Amino acid sequence: MAMASAYDQLNDEQLLLLAISIERCCARLYQDCAYRFRPYNPGISAVLEELATEERQHEQELLALYREILGEEADPRLPAPPELQTYIQGLQELSGHFFVVDSPMARTMLEIALNIERHTHNFYLQIQNQLEDPRVSAVIGRLVAFEEDHVRVFLERLGRI
Repeated sequence: MAMASAYDQLNDEQLLLLAISIERCCARLYQDCAYRFRPYNPGISAVLEELATEERQHEQELLALYREILGEEADPRLPAPPELQTYIQGLQELSGHFFVVDSPMARTMLEIALNIERHTHNFYLQIQNQLEDPRVSAVIGRLVAFEEDHVRVFLERLGRI
């Protein structure tokens, strides 16, 4: 018997909009983190910039799919999903120093990013089998693999701090 998901009552369109919002939010967060890491650790900054680029690409792929399926543009003002607000708030609480200044701050930021990726991975896993449109399901299946890779990247980076 499959476990109930918080997303069971959402249709493909709603799930697609939520996925677009998650990818957009993650791209912005990682770009911000990359900027904050630049003076402290340019290597981590580069990794975060690369992840931000990937998240923007995922967003664009999902937006194109939304247009293809629904014949209209998604609302460009999609809010950040409520599930990510805790992580966003955690990053904002680190604003005593905008730039990363020491290893505890670096670790905290990377742990927040890791938790975001774990959340996103779990979201995609939960919705993957409930989607009705095979095109959406195929894209979400690919995103599951990307998010698994992102989790691995953050675990590796945390291991080096």
